[in-house]
This record gives sequence, C-alpha cells and structure tokens, in this order.
Amino acid sequence: LSRGLGDVYKRQSNKRSINQITMGLLFLQLMNYTERVQVGEQYFEQEMLLGVYRYIEEHYREGSLSELAEELHYDFYTLIRMIRRLTGKNYTELVQNKRLTQAAYLLETTGLSVADISERVGYENMSYFHRIFKERYGISPKKYRVEKKIE
Repeated sequence: LSRGLGDVYKRQSNKRSINQITMGLLFLQLMNYTERVQVGEQYFEQEMLLGVYRYIEEHYREGSLSELAEELHYDFYTLIRMIRRLTGKNYTELVQNKRLTQAAYLLETTGLSVADISERVGYENMSYFHRIFKERYGISPKKYRVEKKIE
C-alpha cells in the first residue's frame, strides 16, 4: 500500500492533485479550528461578564470600576469597552440597576425606613435616591411600598 501511494505521488500529474487535496483538507481543518476559537472567545466573554455581575452583586454598595478591573485582571479602559459592548450599558448603569432593584425588594419585604434602605443600597444622598427611584419605577419609594403591600 505504501508503495502504491509512493508511485502515485511520483507521477508528475498526480502531484498537483495530491497537493490540492492536502491543501483542501488543511483548509477544512483550519475552518474547524476557527469555529472553536470563536466559541472560546464567546466563553471568555461570558466568563468576564459573570465576573462583572458577581462583583456588582457582592459590592454594589461601595464597589468601583477600578477595583473590578484589578480583581478581574483587566485593563481599566478595555473593561469599560467590553462591558458597554456586551451589555449595552456602562458600569454605573449596571450598579444603579442592582441598587434600585435591591431597594425595591427591601421596600416590599422589610419595614426599614426609606432613608435606611437608601443608605443600605449605597446612596448617601436621599434626594438623588428619590429622583432616580421615581425615574425607574414612576413613583416615589414610599408610594411604591404602599402599592406593593396592597397587591
């Protein structure tokens, strides 16, 4: 068998065909590898996003983007661009979303004052908290609590 392949390869007319077939097979193999690299890149991005969300979940009260970049071992500006590209939001918007969601949960499930809840979720400025809460939910925190207790 090996002698037969050697004979085929020695023939000048078959060398070109064998090279073309070999290059075609190599090309197909490289295409398979490219798909794996893309999947690997998606996995890499998903892992990075999970790290961002995990950090926000644990540090939404006092965390910072620079601390997050350090924890994930990313360049600060690269992380900013990746968060924006993958979520459509910036870091501050993600943190604010978590804070407001947590505030709404506390309003529904606890008897804490609005001022205490504001502070617990990371807002020191009460008027700012009231303003962004109303922007998000359409009503004040106090009215939100009253409406949710009725339901």
